[in-house]
Parts: sequence; C-alpha cells; structure tokens
Amino acid sequence: MDTHNKCGVCSDALTDGAHCKSCNLMMHFHCGGVTENGYQKLGDRTRVWRCSKCKLAGNVLQPTLPVSPTPAPPEPESVVLQEIRAVSLKLATLENMKEEIIALRNEFADFKTTMANQYGEVMKEVTGKLNDMELRIEKVEKVQDQVEQLQARLDKLEEDNNSKDQWSRMNNVEVKGVPQTDKENLFEIIAKISAKISYPISKNQINFITRVPTSEKDHIKPIIVCFCQRYIKEDFIAAARHELKTSPLTPVTIGLIGNHKIFINDHLTIRNKMLLSKTKKTSAEMDFKYVWVKHAKIHARKNDMSPTLVIRSEKDLQKMV
Repeated sequence: MDTHNKCGVCSDALTDGAHCKSCNLMMHFHCGGVTENGYQKLGDRTRVWRCSKCKLAGNVLQPTLPVSPTPAPPEPESVVLQEIRAVSLKLATLENMKEEIIALRNEFADFKTTMANQYGEVMKEVTGKLNDMELRIEKVEKVQDQVEQLQARLDKLEEDNNSKDQWSRMNNVEVKGVPQTDKENLFEIIAKISAKISYPISKNQINFITRVPTSEKDHIKPIIVCFCQRYIKEDFIAAARHELKTSPLTPVTIGLIGNHKIFINDHLTIRNKMLLSKTKKTSAEMDFKYVWVKHAKIHARKNDMSPTLVIRSEKDLQKMV
C-alpha cells in the first residue's frame, strides 16, 4: 500500500488529513490532535501547523530508528512517555473543541441579538398598526353615533311632517271605485252616494271635491271630498260603513256601469297607507281578527276580548307579535 495513503501516526488508510510541518507526516485529524473544522479554520497557517506530538517534543523532530526484526521490550520510561503523549493528544483535541464551542457560543449570541432586534422592530410595527386601528375604530364609533342621532332626528322630522300632512286631511274622505266618465259631475255623484247611505249632503257642506292621481297603474282615480267641518266627515264615513254592512255600494246603485264595490274611508297619507298595508299583513300572520281606521288612526284587535292597539309607526307592529 502506498505510504502516502496511510496515516503517519496510526498507519491506517488516509484519504484526507492534516500535514505536520515538524515531522512532515500526513495524519488523521484526530491523530494530530485537531478537528477537521479547526484545521480548516487555520487557513494559510496550516503550512506551519504542528501535531500535538511535535508540540510536546519541543518542535524537535524525532530521529527515525532502524527497524529491528525483533522489537525490544519497552522500557518503563518509554511506556509512561507514550501514555503522556496519548493524554496530550486528547487534551489538544479537547482544547480545539473548546475553541469551537466558544465560537459557536459567540455565533449564537450574535444570532440571538439579531433576532431580538428584528422581533423588537416587528413588535413596534404591529403595536403602531394596532394603535392606528384603535384610533380609526374610535372615529368610526363617533361617526356611527352621529349617524344614529341624525337618523333619529330624520325619523322625528318625517313623523312630524306626516302628522301635519294627516292633520291637513282630517276633513277629507277618499272614495274609491267610482268609474270616471266624460263631463262627470262629482257633486252629483257624492249626492247620490250620500242618499244611498242615508246621510244627505249639500254643496254648502263641501269645501272642495276632486279626483287625484294614483300610483296604481290602470286603477280608477279616487275621489277626494273635503268637508267644511270634521264632524260631517266622521258622520258621513260612519253612515257609509253602517250601510255597507247590509247593502254593498256599487257603481250600479248610483246609476253608473260596474258591479265592483265602492269604498269610503279616511283620506290617509301615503306613509299611513303603507303602514295600514303592513298592519293588515301582520294581522293575517298573527291571526288578528280586526283592523280598521278611525279618525285617521290605524287600530288592531286580536279578538273580541283583547285590548285595542293603536298603530302609529312600524315599531308599533311589534305589539302584534
């Protein structure tokens, strides 16, 4: 076997190792008292590197002894010296390991410091974003409060406006279902209706009378009658409802064409008409027996024994649930 491929210390096969400047031998890293990592870290200093054996020998190369066919038994001093050298090799290895551990410890300390700095920056950024988010939430909450206050004011204004609008209609009656003809005389139509319900009305009791447009397509325009006094209007509606219980009012009964029913009710605002429609729907769902309008106010009653509910707004519909 080629001696260049053998360890100069243990004579085992060698593929990679350390070169000692003093003894000029190639050897395993551990045989020379150094780790592979420690040897490689020496860089250019590997040219002057000495093995642990040469270090102990005071950098003096040991002379090569002639090979004797029969080795003489070792003297006690040489045995002790060999043991000391073996211990020295181990100590040298431990020293190199100590240096590597110190280097790793320093690297870990640097890594720990770097991570702490990065973590601190991240936490600072996250904290800043959280603070900014809290400020935005506070602004949104303030705006929400303002919106709720404005909505409450708007609801109050709409309610007041609706009440005023309904009050202006307190003397009005809405007559629906009367066919419209050319050159019709609305006073004569109302006079015929009043005669049918046994509550005669004269012209001087009426402030004005007219037809008004309707949002319902293809529906007959209703007739609005404004009486001069409110009690006349109330009595007119009461008489109509009493008569309609026994004898339906149709166009034929007042000399016109048609067999559909004619309805006589309070002249409600658009908002109150919508509320009346929702009240009727809720009453059907909750099994209410009565829904009616009196003095332009919506009333509901579940049965003959239950109390009467006055529905002034959509919130009052909760009373029916």
